[in-house]
Formats: sequence, C-alpha cells, structure tokens
Amino acid sequence: MISAKKISDNFSRGTAAYDRMASCQKHVAEKLSAMIFKQVQAPGAGVKILELGCGTGFLTEKLMEKFPACEFTITDLSGKMLSRCVEKTSAIAVRKKEFILCDFDKSIPDGGFDMVVSSMAFQWSSGLERLVSSIYSRLNPDGRIFFSMLIEPTFATLRETFLELKIPYPGPQFNSDSQVRGIFSAFSGKHFHAETFKERYKDTASFLRHLNSIGAGNPTCRGVLPGRLRNIIEMHNSKHSASNFIEAEYRILYGALKK
Repeated sequence: MISAKKISDNFSRGTAAYDRMASCQKHVAEKLSAMIFKQVQAPGAGVKILELGCGTGFLTEKLMEKFPACEFTITDLSGKMLSRCVEKTSAIAVRKKEFILCDFDKSIPDGGFDMVVSSMAFQWSSGLERLVSSIYSRLNPDGRIFFSMLIEPTFATLRETFLELKIPYPGPQFNSDSQVRGIFSAFSGKHFHAETFKERYKDTASFLRHLNSIGAGNPTCRGVLPGRLRNIIEMHNSKHSASNFIEAEYRILYGALKK
C-alpha cells in the first residue's frame, strides 16, 4: 500500500537531484504549460490558481511568469520540495502567492478556485476518485483543471520481471487511460492526450538508482531483499538490454477539463 509518509520522505531526500535529473518531469511540465497557455491567454486580475504537487517548481515558475495578475496557492506533500519551490519563485512578482504543506489525499485548500493544475503528481494518489471529487467541489463554476500523470503501461517491462519472479512489485499501480477518463467523467469540455516518453540507462541498476535518487522510487513500506533485487536486475538486463542500454518508458496522460 502506498504510504504518504514514505512518498514525502523519498522526495525530501531527492530534492536536490530532482532539480538536476528529473528530465521526464521537466519535459512534461513544458508540455503541460504549453497546453495551459494555449487555452488560457490572459486571465483577469485576481484569478485564483491552485497547484497540487508542485515538486521543485517546474510548472510553478512558468505559470507565475506568464500569469502575474493571478493569485497562487501552491502545495506539496514534501516540505523540502515546497521550500525549493519557494526559493525558485521568490523573485517572480505575482498578485499573491501562498505555499502550503498538503497531503492532497487527506484534504486540499478551500477557496473557490478558477483553475487547478497538477503535473506528474496524481499517480501517487491512494484515492484518485476522492481527490477528483474534492477538486470538483473546490472549483468555481466554469473553473478548469489541467493535469498530467503517469498511467499504464509505465515501466511495464520492470513490472513483468517482478511478476515472472513472483516478487510483489513495490511501485505504484498505475491507472489505465480509460480508468482516468472515467474518474474525470463529471467534468465537461474534456480533452485528453497521451504520449510515451523514453529514457535510456546503462542498465537496470542505473535506472533504479535514478528513480531512487529523485525520490520516485518505492512508495510503500515493503522493501525488496538484496538477493531478490539482484535476480530482478539480472533478468531484466538479460531480456531488455539492447546495444548496452535499457530503455524505460513513461506513459503520460494530459488532461484539460472544465467544470
């Protein structure tokens, strides 16, 4: 079972590396911000924006620079991630900005928001249906949500290796594209788009070290014994390495919806 404390601890440890090395997350923030800017050119003064899961501020920076007349409420589960986001956006002048430590599975800020945004965070939710219902209730009439999240078949070959060796997979269980669309069915004006992002690593061990270093590793309290981990690495390398590298696939779903 996903542990909010474990996720927070993982990302707090990985804050510095995340800023340098989270290339997929940077790419997704670029695409999501472009989607937002295409649909929302010039929001009026005082428009309220809530960000859920800001990380170190990849998306936050872009939104604040583009929408200085807006009022921002920025949240994250990790105190260190949130502090890093505060530092990176300190020189950006906006009408109002507030930073809140927040576990979005327990509660999200009240306030009547005109826009909710989230990049690469919803896959960590232990109750996405409840979260989406909370978001819907916090949005003003005609309010919008823009999000990106990992879905199946992200890391499919790694999960298949765990299954073959009869070892419980400790990572998050991703929703499918159709499941996520169904969860957001209460919204209107729905637009979804999915893409696959690929990254190359020297071997499976390098890939796992990368995930752990940026805080995106095991979010459960269930560990993998060293001997079993070696078996996983050896089998995954033997089946999926090509030209001295392995390729990890991230499947990302983007959504732009209206209340």
